[in-house]
Amino acid sequence: MNTRAIDYVTEDFYESLSFMDGELPDLDTVRELFYADGLLINNSFGKPVRFTVESFIESLQMQMEEGKLLQFMQRELYSKTEIFGRVAQRVSVYEYSFSYYETDNLPRGINYIQFIQEDDNWRISSMAWNDESENNRITLEWVSR
Repeated sequence: MNTRAIDYVTEDFYESLSFMDGELPDLDTVRELFYADGLLINNSFGKPVRFTVESFIESLQMQMEEGKLLQFMQRELYSKTEIFGRVAQRVSVYEYSFSYYETDNLPRGINYIQFIQEDDNWRISSMAWNDESENNRITLEWVSR
């Protein structure tokens, strides 16, 4: 099972969302990584927040325009990908920051990403994530493999 192509798509997703103050995220690449409308669900709060890829991008753009999002960094710490035929799922443990400063103990979360293969390309069909909290801790085994 060769996961390299899915590794690249995931890396492109996180890198495309990341940007420094005075720059913009690469939202066109984010859009290209998804199949059709895509489905993104942030389940870190009391109720799930559902997005299509377009509404997710619009939400980011609005936060940037309002000055609420000046810079952002997200990167993968650990992953496990399973492929069956032309579908795949990835468990992606990430950390993020609203600055580019390297600090210890960045907030983390887990993203479950589903992929489909269209022609020879892997695309994200959906993702659901939950940030780590006091009630939902990421164990050391997830990030030390």
